[in-house]
Amino acid sequence: MNWIRQALHRVKNKDSSPAGRTTAILANEGLLSAVMLIFATSYTSMFALRIGATDQQVGLISSLPQLFALLVMIPGALLASRLSDRRRPVEISLLLAGFIYGLAGFSPYLGDVRVWYFIGLISLANAPVALYTTSWQNYFSDIIPAEQRNAVYTRRTSRTFIASVITVQAIGLILGGARTDTIRITLYQCCYWLAFAVSLLQCLVLRRAPSCVRETARITWRDFGQALRVLAHSRRFLAFAFISFILHAGWYMAWPLFTLIQVRYIGADETWLSLVALANYLVPWLTMPFWSKFIEKHGIRFTLVIGCLGMIISPITTLIDAYLPPAWMLPALVFTNCIYGLTFGAFQLTILQCLLEVVPLQNKPLNLSLYTAGILLTNAVLPTLGVQLYAALGSDLRGMTLAMTVSILLRTIGTVLFFCRWLRLRREPDSGMRA
Repeated sequence: MNWIRQALHRVKNKDSSPAGRTTAILANEGLLSAVMLIFATSYTSMFALRIGATDQQVGLISSLPQLFALLVMIPGALLASRLSDRRRPVEISLLLAGFIYGLAGFSPYLGDVRVWYFIGLISLANAPVALYTTSWQNYFSDIIPAEQRNAVYTRRTSRTFIASVITVQAIGLILGGARTDTIRITLYQCCYWLAFAVSLLQCLVLRRAPSCVRETARITWRDFGQALRVLAHSRRFLAFAFISFILHAGWYMAWPLFTLIQVRYIGADETWLSLVALANYLVPWLTMPFWSKFIEKHGIRFTLVIGCLGMIISPITTLIDAYLPPAWMLPALVFTNCIYGLTFGAFQLTILQCLLEVVPLQNKPLNLSLYTAGILLTNAVLPTLGVQLYAALGSDLRGMTLAMTVSILLRTIGTVLFFCRWLRLRREPDSGMRA
């Protein structure tokens, strides 16, 4: 037992310093953020199907939230610039998101308009979620030096994964044990109300993190044009953003397709979907320490390439699962998601760090918002295109296979381009490598 006490003593001493306390607070805040989003988003499509959504409406659930976020991203960044404390926009956006998710829980009470009410509120809530993401990235990059980001971000991401594992599994088991759809719908409602409650707790934890007050000039629409010109002359940022958009296009177009293939062709219910989610979160959490050390040795750019390879594997293995004998489909779905999870931690740890490595520092909050706006535009368009392509190809397993193949090709192109980027920059300093 002595080694346990010694380990706990080291952790306590590590967290007693100002840097250690900040790391611990950000990790706990990330844990609560994951719990809130799991409650609010993990079973969105299934909830919509339970209350009567069509395939096209399921596609809208994947695309409309991104469109709403896109519409408010730049105005939100301009408004956030008026706040001198970089932490304040993070707090405001997460509270607003939690409140809207709480309202979404009342959807089943609204009769014939319940599906559109639900889609509207889920879409609206994603606007403050997107603002939370960009404002948190800006806040994180301001309070954590570049050489410490990998360690801090690894700890936070590790907490988010383990929180996701426990939350998804608990929700899935509870939903799977429900005897009727009426009970399931009530449980879904409770998830959205709990999301609001967790957002309040998350804000309280975040307020313990250090403030970051910057006496900077307010960003105006004139600065928006200047930021575009600065980005246009930043070749490294443009190259990264272009490749990232291609990869995310292949990723996002398959989101609603994964739901349809898992439910319609493989036969997954809430219990099996929770097991799939468990694999998606547990395996990356277990591999997180390995990838953190791998980054310190090989850098963030090479590790990102490995993470992208897993993005190619995921749709391929899911398609294979759909062609297996019925008795094998569901166990194989869980197993293949475990394989995908082996590299997902590498992607999660590096994509943000690679962005922060190349984003111009002049008007950085606005630059991050412009990049996020591009990603959101991709996310607003591609899921609907994926469903429409699937419908145009016959809305059957053959059509699903062809639609997924397009996603695989886009992911492959993005991965190859990231590999070429690594080859070109491999001799340059890497912010993730430890000297």
